[in-house]
Amino acid sequence: MQDEWGYILSQDHAEQDRLVAQHYLLRIIFGGDTCAPGISSMLEKPSAVVLDVGCGPGAWTMEMAFMYPKATFIGIDQDKFYPQDIKPKNCHFRQYNIEDGLPFPDNSIDYIYQRDMNWGLSTDLWKASMREYMRVLKPGGWIELVEPDLETQSSLPNECSMNDKILEGMILRQQNPYMARHLSTLLASNGFRRIQSQFQSLPLGWDPVDESEEQTNEKATEKPKKCSELARLAASQHLFLLQSLRPWLSLVMNLSTEKFNSHIMGLPESWRLGQTYINWHCATAQKPFQSV
Repeated sequence: MQDEWGYILSQDHAEQDRLVAQHYLLRIIFGGDTCAPGISSMLEKPSAVVLDVGCGPGAWTMEMAFMYPKATFIGIDQDKFYPQDIKPKNCHFRQYNIEDGLPFPDNSIDYIYQRDMNWGLSTDLWKASMREYMRVLKPGGWIELVEPDLETQSSLPNECSMNDKILEGMILRQQNPYMARHLSTLLASNGFRRIQSQFQSLPLGWDPVDESEEQTNEKATEKPKKCSELARLAASQHLFLLQSLRPWLSLVMNLSTEKFNSHIMGLPESWRLGQTYINWHCATAQKPFQSV
């Protein structure tokens, strides 16, 4: 199944639009474009070089390039959905597959950013990538990994069965569906230090404040909902993700396209009833200044 499907998310413009929307959603929940400590001062230096691995449509790369015009930003991806012409002068994109290693010299990158790559990386490729990241980072350079859990939490039975199929399908592809929860361990085992991690939970179409208020306050609906817009966007984002997975996941679930579409269209109500959420994990680490 790995060879037959390759990358299991759809590679079309609808998927790129989803990734752009996801970028701004994650920017909200993590409070910015980066969680790595001390990055702002590092990127103010004219010699700073930043690598965005799996840049997709380039939203993060370009936004950071606008914010830090003195630094150089390089986005790489196996597909050319990134901007070809309209982009900041300090922003560059290259078509490249990381299975071939990284086309950069040793100790040449100050900061590596990688997000939402577990859909495409085998367990072996994760390990090989960590070795490459350690090689190309300058001593004292930083790496940031951002990944979601591949299954939802607090799910009702109709979605639990789909979650199980996603996890089983990923394992059959020699991929680790739980990698998001083990980013810190992965970094530590490959020699990185000063590791920090966090996760943020996104409610899918329900609001944790307002759901409880509705049970105790008859006028709760008259109050402005603190994160209803965020929850709505999160639910929409996850639904678009499932649609992008449809060609592969419908086969794994043994469902026709029509039955698969019908199944996922009923999920938003299940999310509200079950108060379902998805977790996003972020881990940052530094390459030691001296070999250990």
